[in-house]
Order: sequence, then C-alpha cells, then structure tokens
Amino acid sequence: MSGFSVELVRPAAFAGLLATTVLLGACATEGQPRPAERMVNLGFEDVAVEDPAHLKQLGGRLDQVQATAVSIAVGRTDWTAFPWEAHPESVSAEVKRTGRDFVAESIAALQQPGPLQQSGTAQQSGTRQKRDVILTIDVLLDKAITADPSLAGHNTVGKASGSFASLSSLRTGAAGIQLAELAAAVAKRYRPAAVNLTELMFDEYTFGPDDLQDFTSAMHRSDWPRRADGTIDTAAADVTIWRTHAMADIVRKVRSAVEPFGVDLDMDVRSPGVSASADRADSGQDYGLLLEQLDRIHVWEYVGLNNERSPGTEELVKALRQRAGTRYSLSIGLWSGDGSISPDELERTLRLAADGGAASVSVTPASLMGDGHWDALRRAWAR
Repeated sequence: MSGFSVELVRPAAFAGLLATTVLLGACATEGQPRPAERMVNLGFEDVAVEDPAHLKQLGGRLDQVQATAVSIAVGRTDWTAFPWEAHPESVSAEVKRTGRDFVAESIAALQQPGPLQQSGTAQQSGTRQKRDVILTIDVLLDKAITADPSLAGHNTVGKASGSFASLSSLRTGAAGIQLAELAAAVAKRYRPAAVNLTELMFDEYTFGPDDLQDFTSAMHRSDWPRRADGTIDTAAADVTIWRTHAMADIVRKVRSAVEPFGVDLDMDVRSPGVSASADRADSGQDYGLLLEQLDRIHVWEYVGLNNERSPGTEELVKALRQRAGTRYSLSIGLWSGDGSISPDELERTLRLAADGGAASVSVTPASLMGDGHWDALRRAWAR
C-alpha cells in the first residue's frame, strides 16, 4: 500500500480548524521525545483537488502539529498531477480538464508555514523554517498496462498483473526508462529535497517469459529453480538474489536521473515480517543493497495491517537505527481492516517510535486523518 490511494477519491471535508487557544493546550512537553523530522504524506486525492480551501486547511493543520516536512504525491508515469510536456498522454484527467499544476500549487501552499503567533494575541512573533518537500512517485502502472499489456508482470501460472510491471521492463525496458524520465522531470521542475519511490516491490508477478530471459542471463541458468513437482520455487536463493540485484539496478538508474539536479532519492520499503533486524528481500527490498543507491528508506509501519508476528514499533525503530543510522524514516500508516486506526492507536505508535529514538517519522495518508488523528499528532509533536 502506497503513500497515496490507487483510486482517485474525493477526500471527506475537513472539519473547521480548532481555535488557537485550544490548540496551544495539551501539547507535548519539552521533556517528551519527538522526532527531529515530522512529516505528513499527501496522496493524489489530497493533491489533485480543485477547491483551493482544501490546501489552505491542510497548511493550517501542518502548522498546528509543527510538521517539518510534507510528502506530496506527483502521480505515476501514466497518471501525473502536473502538466508533463514530454508525455502529454500521461497526465491525469484532472490536469487535462483544468490545465493546472496541482503539484506546484501544493508546494506553494504547504512548504512555507504560517507566521508564529504570540500566545493569547494575534501579533506575529516570527516565522518558521520552510518545510522540506518530498515528491513521491507511485510505480504502479494500471493505465499503461491497459494500453500496452507487454509491460505487465506475470505470476508463476502465467496470470498478468493489472498494476505491476515486469521486472525486466523496469530493469531494462520501457517502464524503467519512463520512471527515470519522470523522476528527472520532477527533480528539475520543482527541486524538492528528495524524490521518493513507492510501490516499487516484487511480489508474485516476476515470472513471465521476459523475466525468465532476464533471470537466466543474470544467474547463468537455463531455467527457473523448480520444486520436485515441477513448479517454480519462488523462495529459492537464486530468485531472491536475482530480484534484489535487479531492484538495485532500477534504483541506480533513477538516482542517476535526479543527481544532476542536487535532489536526493528515497524509497518506501515494506517492514520486516517477523524479525526487526531483517529486511524484505522476499520483495526485492534488501535494505543494505538499496542504501548503496538511496539516500533514505521510508519503512512502512502499518500497525493496522500488521499481524501478531510483526515486530513492535519500538523494537523496529531500534533495529533500524543500528543498521541504517539516520538514513531511514518510519512511515506510520493509518489503514486498517476497519478503514483506519483510531487516534489512540496512532498516538500510541507515535510515542513508541519516539521512545525508540526515531529521528524521522511520517504519517500517511492525510486523507484518512480526522480531527482526533490531528489532535493525536499535535500532542505527540507540538511544543
């Protein structure tokens, strides 16, 4: 699950902003830890919104919780939130209809916090630093695969994915080329602190004929490793090695595309399934290999979707600090089987992350945050 929704859904209207006098109360105290970087992630549904009041309200919310960074969804290579002159066929319906650059509008509305206020008065007492802007690219390809089915990955029984490109298409083919082009365009156009990749993972759709050709060439084999019954052994060491090195190659090309513009490259990764000190090589995400190419990984801590075997938040943070230092951020997801986790669960997770020593934490997505969630964020982050 990415930092923004697959479906373009109109977000629920935000309730009115709380009065300043109320917001100044019940905030985190100086003795309580909080991450140095505190980020809120905006999905496409929060970015491509035609009502200008929506971004103004979000800006006010970010001020209240003292967010130091904001992640803004720019779309996909086949569905962008800005006019992409090099690929006009790829812009979203919202951009085609309005001609607007929703990404630029979001940056303008959210990068600069509002002025600080003196408690109990309306007088300005200074301004906050600009927030870091992270621009997130979703790597899924529904629209492009519909137009060109050859891009699709296939599972072990030959079923094509409607969203995931094949490994070979990303590593050496058209999907990877256009991904690097989009990353470069975003880096050049907006000069964010970083471009971030999400949904870049290998699940079950890396076993089509084109991927077999890539595998046999890379691993010097004549066929997939197979079980005694003749089926593909998807957990074989050779498959894992092949997929993790292919992922590193893909990321390396994207990094080369953004480097000329002085922009960092980040990537969302799945959190370990059982051991806090593990990674997700089963999805092609070997943290160590990736950090050779990336500036930072954003580790999904989606507590509402975790199972009983998942490592605890504080344990996970401590393990990440040991292996990645400051080159990771904990991404707390609000999704759950019931829609979203409760404000109490969010606050508890934020506290555990801070207690574990997390230097960077984000909450995703903004569209699932109600008043209670924003209150929880304010209590955990604001001073």
